[in-house]
Amino acid sequence: MRARGIKLIEKRALKVEEKTELQELQLKEAKHIAEDTGRMYEAVALKLTIDDLEGKLKCTK
Repeated sequence: MRARGIKLIEKRALKVEEKTELQELQLKEAKHIAEDTGRMYEAVALKLTIDDLEGKLKCTK
């Protein structure tokens, strides 16, 4: 009876460990996606600023 309880606890612990590992992988992937998105946002913002400044420069000529 006691061994059965121990096996049940070990099985639950293994499931929790597997779930934790999966969540850690998902977190890493989400961080990479967020970093890529941040870089793309900065690139687009810079391009829009440059385009805006070029447009203003053309208007002043």
